Amino acid sequence: MKDGKSIFTNVVISLFSVLIFLVASEVTIRIYLTGFASELGFLRYASLHQLETRAKNDSLFSFKKSFHRYLGYFPTPNYRHGKNKHNSLGYRGEEIALPKPGDEFRIVCLGGSTTYSSGVEDYRHAYPELLETELKSRGHGNVNVINAGAPGWSTWESLINFEFRVLDLAPDMIIVYHAVNDIHPRFIWPPEAYRGDNSGRSLPNVTSVFMPSILEYSTLFRFFMIRLGVTLPHVDISRTVDRRADTFYGGDFQYQKMHKSYPKGIFKEVSAKQMLETNKPVYYRRNLESIVHIAQARGITTVLATFAFSTLFEDQPRASSKEYISAYLQHNQVMREIAQENDVYLFDFANEFPADKQYFHDGRHITFEGSRLKARLFADFIVRHDLVPCH
Repeated sequence: MKDGKSIFTNVVISLFSVLIFLVASEVTIRIYLTGFASELGFLRYASLHQLETRAKNDSLFSFKKSFHRYLGYFPTPNYRHGKNKHNSLGYRGEEIALPKPGDEFRIVCLGGSTTYSSGVEDYRHAYPELLETELKSRGHGNVNVINAGAPGWSTWESLINFEFRVLDLAPDMIIVYHAVNDIHPRFIWPPEAYRGDNSGRSLPNVTSVFMPSILEYSTLFRFFMIRLGVTLPHVDISRTVDRRADTFYGGDFQYQKMHKSYPKGIFKEVSAKQMLETNKPVYYRRNLESIVHIAQARGITTVLATFAFSTLFEDQPRASSKEYISAYLQHNQVMREIAQENDVYLFDFANEFPADKQYFHDGRHITFEGSRLKARLFADFIVRHDLVPCH
């Protein structure tokens, strides 16, 4: 009997000790996260509630992306972080004069993160800003180049953005630079879920509130779950402003390729190659054609640019996998065909921009050196074709 009581007592003491340890660890990691962690660390491991509390109490802390009625999300107006900033309209860069001054030639760059220039911390070094600097240095002092790109946007968002936001800026010219974010939505299965409204990839964004698993309410467990790759950070756009549909497998493909576990799950039944072959870039083509037609109807000069990438980043499947390489080539060919069929300018940027690692962060996004070269090459094309009047 004593042995039984002794065992029970020892079990209770052990459980109590574990509980005390967990509570102490929870308190410690919460104090560290909210008081001592770097901003990058805080963004990665904080709960949505902790993120919202920081944004509410710290005027220097804000989310880079905000909900938008038609776009899902867009760059947060008046966002500031280090050397990066958005203007009051939600475009990366300085304020935009409205109405447009009569003597100004306005160029608007449409695209995703590769137009926004993610990876280039200083907004003044984003390629649209540097393109303006290049053109002004060549005698086009009246030019204004606006960065209308946003991380994660595809031609779906750029089409809506062009119609509902960019036209208000009265552009004289648009530069359209897309490909990679239109490849992701082709990793859809079953095929009938691949639709023109992109609902096979993205779910409606109704609210910023979502219910994580019960373990994620603990900072301690959430920290280790994120570290182990079991769950995503609460700030990840796929959990808040860009929720993914169950029929989307682009994220699974990237994860499996990066962890050398491909094929698993759905890919044992249908390969990534088969998904891409089944889900052809018909909506990519249609969206681009719609942008071109709207621009033509309003007398706006259009420049379509093929997408540059580097296969030298072997740890980045969205740059170096055979599936993505094939899709890039296919999308660039679509861009060429649309330019020819609609008699608009084509800048075959993919054939001019070198694949050297010094110009890329990850095979898609450019470095500061890449941004400077990209701006210079685009300026060369614009000047060569006499697309901007001199004043």
